[in-house]
Amino acid sequence: MKRKSKASKFATIHWVGLGVLVVFGTLVWFVVQSSSGPEPKASFPINAPALPATTANTAAAATAPSVVAGPANMKTAGRLPVSTFSWFRLHPFNMSKVDGAFAWTAEDGKATNIIRLLAHNELEYQRMVIENGTIYRRQLVYHPEGFTLQAQQALQSGQSIQQLTLPGLDGQELPVNVTKTDFESGGDKGVFYGKLPGDPDSMVTVAFINGWESFTVISKLNQIFLHAEAREPGEIVVKQINPSTYGTGVCGNQ
Repeated sequence: MKRKSKASKFATIHWVGLGVLVVFGTLVWFVVQSSSGPEPKASFPINAPALPATTANTAAAATAPSVVAGPANMKTAGRLPVSTFSWFRLHPFNMSKVDGAFAWTAEDGKATNIIRLLAHNELEYQRMVIENGTIYRRQLVYHPEGFTLQAQQALQSGQSIQQLTLPGLDGQELPVNVTKTDFESGGDKGVFYGKLPGDPDSMVTVAFINGWESFTVISKLNQIFLHAEAREPGEIVVKQINPSTYGTGVCGNQ
């Protein structure tokens, strides 16, 4: 019985540590990856132009050659020497479902032509294609209100945040009991820690920086293994991960 208890404890510590590492690593990666600074918070793109998978633009994006730039083409000093895809845009897909603060898209985020539209550049495209072997699903979700706004409002009002709602896949919403918060810069960046209701062994970590958001949800009881990474402020790529393979060599999703 002792061996089983130690093994269980070790597994819990492993996932907690991995969750915090991946959440922070993901935010740092995507803030550096973006070719421009954080965009202003956007409302749901109900009337915004979209690129459904059936359009000619999607086919062109899928077959477009990679564009690797030299130092002279880098927009900002210190950024990775890979140019942004010319077709990259905010809100690339239409919404298939809107519920509360979130809007889900319907595109298959593991399809390479869809990855071409999700990725900022060739380096990120290749990373996501490789990552396909460690995840079951990938889906773009819009979250224009953002956790940054919630943190700022909480600090201004002096009231603590007791609950959060996170997006799962296909319109699923996950309530979270917040156990701890760590905010900085007036709520512009910080971390939420929490657990799923009814599962004291679950682990939830949410990190945000100026509208960029990432989170991890681990619940063996409910068989929920999610990791979400920032695409742009107000846009989250939610993934159902394979817990037996995703943690191997993961650091900032590389």
